[in-house]
Amino acid sequence: MAMAASKLLFFFCSIFINLLVLSIAQADPVLKHICSDTGNFTNSSDYKSNLNNLLSSFSSNTKIDYGFYNDSYGQNNDKVTAISLCRGDKKPETCRSCITNSSQELTKLCPNQKEAYIWYDDCMLRYSNRSIVGSMEFGPRFWMYNPNNVTDEKEFHEKLNVLLGNLTNLAALGDSRRKFAAGNATAEKSQQTMYALVQCTPDLNQQQCSKCLNQAIELIPTCCSKRQGGRVISPSCHFRYEKDPFYDLVATTPPPSPAPQATADAVPPRASTAAKIAKTSAIVQTTIANVLPILLLLWSLQHV
Repeated sequence: MAMAASKLLFFFCSIFINLLVLSIAQADPVLKHICSDTGNFTNSSDYKSNLNNLLSSFSSNTKIDYGFYNDSYGQNNDKVTAISLCRGDKKPETCRSCITNSSQELTKLCPNQKEAYIWYDDCMLRYSNRSIVGSMEFGPRFWMYNPNNVTDEKEFHEKLNVLLGNLTNLAALGDSRRKFAAGNATAEKSQQTMYALVQCTPDLNQQQCSKCLNQAIELIPTCCSKRQGGRVISPSCHFRYEKDPFYDLVATTPPPSPAPQATADAVPPRASTAAKIAKTSAIVQTTIANVLPILLLLWSLQHV
């Protein structure tokens, strides 16, 4: 009986570990990936080797603590250029973890494409056989939205446009390490508070960043009309807004252009999103609660 209990204990321990790993992995799912059809490579090619070396250098770089990586590896037709950007409110360790995951996942999803993209909530990664650093690229792009509607669409979106405009100005003024801003505004009539962030890849100049974000914001009537939340994501920039906080704040200052009841974060938040932490914690706690009693029962049987 003890031997049978021991085998069952080992079996359920294996299941428990797998469920725990899966639960944590699902905390930051892939938003979208794109495998470009601009060219392919073989597994034995120099391009493949250069790509692996380049992505490995991103994941292992502990000196960069501002969440932006860009570099090239190789020469001529086998040269690979990659850009990776973490959201401005992410800690360095969270950023590096996301970059590692995105590198592993993208090379699986697009195993032979010379150009590919992947987006998570925490970071994005793209690589190509062409020059992409310093180039503003608004495509390929996609959007997502909150299924719930606002109560006063006109007032909400008027206030939202002011907030996003102010944040765009602030982000575009960022340096070569970070172009990110976040803030909130409250509509006077409905007293509905909205939260938003905008971000560009820091290799863009001020004009390029502003242009990219303005083009994204112009898509709100198409993607997110009447919605309580939405986002437009492209290779060079993205924005997101929600009626509830989805980023963490450590400091706020007024935006560059005066706007009633609007604030923007000059210093990017440095903590991981509280909602995501709560979600991950709930998943892990549920997994433990379901499996732990079985493990304890089997342990007690083994020691009878």
